[in-house]
Amino acid sequence: MPLSSTQIGAIGENLLVNAIMKASDGRLSPFQPLADDDGLDVLFFDKLTGRSVAIQLKCRTVTLFKPGTKERGTGTHFEVRRATFNETRQTYLVAALMNDDLTQFLTTWFVPLAILPQLGRTTEKKFVIRPNTNIDSKDKFVPYRCSMPELVARIIGICEGTG
Repeated sequence: MPLSSTQIGAIGENLLVNAIMKASDGRLSPFQPLADDDGLDVLFFDKLTGRSVAIQLKCRTVTLFKPGTKERGTGTHFEVRRATFNETRQTYLVAALMNDDLTQFLTTWFVPLAILPQLGRTTEKKFVIRPNTNIDSKDKFVPYRCSMPELVARIIGICEGTG
């Protein structure tokens, strides 16, 4: 039986908190809400500044099919429910493509949730973004693509007021 999207998300959350704790040398400490009805999956508390960053994580394990084929391409697909969107909050989306073994992130994007309406397609119930995983891509998501050390640096920058 294959893993459900909820199970994949839970694995992704654990992978993310472990990777960020490790890459920040323990500076960033994760907190997970008991109820995530606001769409927030984890808060990272910066031990040096006393500030935190709220994250909504969306994980995928496969890319989209190339148009008209059954071959996987380089595009990814992420959806954020509009019900959890609040443009006045300083919250961020980590959109992540994981490997098939669910042991590492292949590509991540760190996007302020407030700009999702400008970056993505808006439906009645969701915001949809489709970033490209190709390193040579020139899509509008390139400024948000980051490695794990870059992701940590961006979170710390927000906590320090420089990001």
